[in-house]
Amino acid sequence: MNATLLTGSAPTRARFSFEVFPARSGAAALALGNSVQHLSAAGPDFISVTYGANGSHRDASLDLLAYLRDHTDALPLAHLTTVGESREVIRETIHRILDAGIHDFLALRGDPPRGSDEASPLVAGSLSALELTELISEARAERPAFTSVGRTAVAAYPNGHPLSQGQSADIDWLLAKEAAGAQFAITQLFFRAEEYLSFADAARTAGLRMPLLPGLMPVSTSGQLRKVASLAGRPAPVLLERSLEEAGGYAPELGVEHTISLARELLAGGAPSIHLYTFNRHEQVLAVLGELDLLG
Repeated sequence: MNATLLTGSAPTRARFSFEVFPARSGAAALALGNSVQHLSAAGPDFISVTYGANGSHRDASLDLLAYLRDHTDALPLAHLTTVGESREVIRETIHRILDAGIHDFLALRGDPPRGSDEASPLVAGSLSALELTELISEARAERPAFTSVGRTAVAAYPNGHPLSQGQSADIDWLLAKEAAGAQFAITQLFFRAEEYLSFADAARTAGLRMPLLPGLMPVSTSGQLRKVASLAGRPAPVLLERSLEEAGGYAPELGVEHTISLARELLAGGAPSIHLYTFNRHEQVLAVLGELDLLG
């Protein structure tokens, strides 16, 4: 991973990273392998791999992480969630990932499984992201020095966590995760640069030192835009929504244009890097990076 990004010192030029998820079928796996090769060739700081709620895609996630490790030059970063898992099972999973030669994690509590909600015992009794960050640090300390290196990332919420009690509480929680061993944070999705910039400024004022990477997704369809709006907790940009509908619900170039504009504002405002959610496709995110002159 890029050392400048993790130390928070000023980079000579903006950097980037990607997120992918395990394929659900053989045909999708072939397509993903092709996309991953293109993504790796772009030279990202890392490629993160998602991990399903309640460990539902644990083996597939580990397989994809191993593929990244063995067949690309990209640094793999493992998502890890806690919902529905005991502390000991999570500890075993951390050691299993470390044994596979993966040393970097994104520590998340995770979303409730389908059919559950935040109030269910399955969810309410799960370790928090803060507790998971602490557990990852403990698990690393149990390893020989040469296998305990690595970084831990956490999530940040410019528009508030679903259970947020306000921005101040969200920032306090982020500071606690930094104190527990997190080295950088990746934001949940948002649509407007000011949402990230104002949150980042408030976090720095409160004492946050670790880099805060804005998470961006160049949507291709109206359905993806609705999903992003739900995750962001904010209405979708009216013009983008209308333009996608007028294009019949599918227009990748519109999502690319919106992401380019947003990324330019973020980088001009001091964002240290951009993290791109790929939907397991390389074309749109590489088009964004090309227009930002971040490739090659």
